[in-house]
Amino acid sequence: MTEQKKDMSEEEKHQLALKLDQDLEEFINSRKNTPYSEGWKEETWEQEMEQHPFFMKKLPEEGEPLPPLLEAFQQLKYDPDENTTEDLALAYKNDGNFNFKLKKYRFAIANYTEGLKQKCGNVELEANLYLNRAACQFHLGNYRSSLNDSLQAAKLKPDYTKAIVRAAQCCLQLKRYAEGLKWCDYGIRLKNSDPALVKLRTELVQGQKLEERNKRKAEIAEKKEQASINELVNALRIRSIATGIKGKRDGGKTTLDLSSIEPCHPAAIGKRVHLVGDALVWPVLFLYPEYGETDFVQEFHEDSCFMDHLQMMFEESPLWDLEKKYNPTSIRMYYEHRESGKLYVVDPNCSLKEVLSQKTYFFFTCISFLCVSYYCVFFFKGTSFKAERLDSSVW
Repeated sequence: MTEQKKDMSEEEKHQLALKLDQDLEEFINSRKNTPYSEGWKEETWEQEMEQHPFFMKKLPEEGEPLPPLLEAFQQLKYDPDENTTEDLALAYKNDGNFNFKLKKYRFAIANYTEGLKQKCGNVELEANLYLNRAACQFHLGNYRSSLNDSLQAAKLKPDYTKAIVRAAQCCLQLKRYAEGLKWCDYGIRLKNSDPALVKLRTELVQGQKLEERNKRKAEIAEKKEQASINELVNALRIRSIATGIKGKRDGGKTTLDLSSIEPCHPAAIGKRVHLVGDALVWPVLFLYPEYGETDFVQEFHEDSCFMDHLQMMFEESPLWDLEKKYNPTSIRMYYEHRESGKLYVVDPNCSLKEVLSQKTYFFFTCISFLCVSYYCVFFFKGTSFKAERLDSSVW
């Protein structure tokens, strides 16, 4: 027979409680006084908590080291010994979808790519990985890459409507209208009157018509420009103006290289010689080497004489001519022979056409004349233009 427990009196209960408290206090006092070191530190617990996978509010940025526990979870998640290739592909897909929602498209592309590398053999999953990667590329503006992935998805799954729609969208962005229309027609046959494909087809047809119209306008403009160039070249040839214009082969046709008559002076860029009626109008540069100054006449009619322009330019003395040496009658003008470097005197009362038609004049990029005051006719002495190179002949 078991011995029945004797009920304790209140005094006995009180004495027992005191004894237990005393035993506990003695046990605690007998323990070594060592600091707590197994958990989070008081001063850094918030940062350590933020690195715990259960409490993280955001993913680490690219290049940042992963917290040890998170890295361990990832290694376990992507361990090929613990997962099948299909499990791994699905895990990468889920990670990619997560990054896609955060608009981290490059991270998502990396996830989908790793999923495809598993070659799991699941056609549905692989087609989905290709299409998801195509969506990322599309959002990044990589339309060609997006199209390639869409085609791969449609190849794996020919009735994949989303892949067909994405391929048509890429063709629209790449202006590959004919190819996009083929995809739309194919998709509409698979899924009768799909609203997205019908809308895309309308946009592709409009884009194709606009492209054809622009192409016709460009061809007309090119023909007009070529006719204008031919007319200009003929006008230069009739006037016996040496320009150095040459023909060049461009595919199956010959075009004229006009680089030799394109102005190089900043003020004259885009202001090439042109015809006004039957007359040539030129950009002309006047150089004043004594002071390092210039004057630019944007439109110098070939029948105008130099004196007319000099009178306009020197109606008032320029600020740089402190000695008042430059005026229409005191200026002496020269042009330089391109090969010999010899200077030839220009009669200010003759026209521009007369000067350009001289056998000693060769036009290249810009018409320029050296202008020196009569009071400084020996300015060229001691410079690269030596006095003995001056031609004394005057028209």
